[in-house]
Amino acid sequence: MLAMVRKEILVLLRDRASLITLFISPVLFMTVMSFALGNSFHSLGSPGKLSISIVDEDHSAAAQGVVKALSSSGELQVTSALGGVPLSAAQAQSRVHSQTDAFTVVLPAGFQQQVAGGGAPKVDFVVDPSSSRQVVDPVESAISSLIVTVTSQEGTTLALTKLGDAQSDPGVKAAIQAQVAALDSTTHQVDSTVSFPNGEGAKKYPSVYQQEVPGYTVMYVFFIVTIMAGSIMVERREGTFRRLLSAPMPRWQLLLGKVAPYLLVAVVQVGILLSFGRFVFGMSLGAHPLALLPISLALASCAVALGLLLASVARSESQVMGMGTAAVLVLAALGGCMVPGVFMPQFMQHITHFIPQGIALNAYQDVLVRGESMTAILPGAGILLAVAVGMFALALPRFRFVR
Repeated sequence: MLAMVRKEILVLLRDRASLITLFISPVLFMTVMSFALGNSFHSLGSPGKLSISIVDEDHSAAAQGVVKALSSSGELQVTSALGGVPLSAAQAQSRVHSQTDAFTVVLPAGFQQQVAGGGAPKVDFVVDPSSSRQVVDPVESAISSLIVTVTSQEGTTLALTKLGDAQSDPGVKAAIQAQVAALDSTTHQVDSTVSFPNGEGAKKYPSVYQQEVPGYTVMYVFFIVTIMAGSIMVERREGTFRRLLSAPMPRWQLLLGKVAPYLLVAVVQVGILLSFGRFVFGMSLGAHPLALLPISLALASCAVALGLLLASVARSESQVMGMGTAAVLVLAALGGCMVPGVFMPQFMQHITHFIPQGIALNAYQDVLVRGESMTAILPGAGILLAVAVGMFALALPRFRFVR
C-alpha cells in the first residue's frame, strides 16, 4: 500500500497541469482578487462618512466659520482645499461629476454682507444626481440648519464688534470684547458616543486577505476532486486496477492506497496557501493557529470523499471534468468563496451555513478574524467530517475498480 501511495504522489508531482491547478492558480487568484477588492473591504464594520466639498467664494469670517463648523463634524468627509489652495467651483463640480463627493456647498460672494445685514444667507448646493436622496436630503437640511446657527452667531459677533468700536467707556468696551471672544471660541459640535444594544458587540469583519486567502484555499482544495476522479478513470481505462486486483492485497487497502495520497496532498495544499497568505500578505493566523489543523483535515477529507463519489458515478473522464468542475464552482460560489458573504443577499448568507465550503470558510474565519480557539471550531470540523463520512458511505457501494 505504501508503494501505491508513493506512486500516486510521484505521478501527481510530474503532472504540471494538476500542480498549476492546485497551487499556482489559487495563488494568482488570491493576489489579483485581493488587490481588486481591497477598497471594498477597507470600510467594512465602520460607517462610511459622506464626502462633500465646500467652495468659499466670499473668503470672509462668516464663511470661514461655516467651513470650520462643517469640517469639525465627525460624520462628514469635508474637502475645502487641494494642496493648500482653496477649492474652486470648477474643481468642486468635477469632484461631484466623478462621484468623489456626494455634493458641494457653495458659499457665494457677499455671504458675510448678507449675514451682517440680517438677511437670510444664500447657499448653493451642487448635487450628484445618482446620490441617494434618502441620504443627501437630510444631510442638506442639517447643513442648512448648521449654517443658520453659525451665521446667527457671526451676525451677533459682527453687531457686538460694531457696538464695541462705538463705545468710549473702556469698561463697557472690554465687556463687549469679552462677549465677542466667547462667541468666537464657541464650536458647533455634539458630544456623542456610540454603543450597542445590551448583549451585543461590534461585528468583526474579515480583511481582504482574511477573505480571499481562506476563500480561494477552500475553493481550490475541492479541485482535487476532478484530479483524483480523473486519475481513477484513467487507471480503469488502462487496466491498471485489473492488474492490481490480482495482487495478494485486500481491496480496502487498494482503495486506501489510492485515496490517502490525495488526502495528504490536500492538507499540504492548505498549508502552503495559508502560509502564502501569512508570509506574503502578512495575514494573521489568529490567536490559536493550531485550531486551523482540524478544519484543514476535515476539509481535505470532504474533498477526497467527493472525488471518490464522483469516480463511483461517472462513466468517463469527460463526465468527471464536466460534473466535477460544475460542482466545485457552484458550491464555491454558494459557500462564499468567490463572492464574499458580507456582499451577498441575506437569504444567500443563510445558504452558506449548509454548504461544506461555507462551513469550512466560516470556521477558518472564526480562527483568523474572530480569534476563536480549538474548542469553538470543533463543531464545524465535526460537521465537515460527517459530510465526508456520508459521501464515503454513498460512494463505496457504487465504486467499481473495473467496469
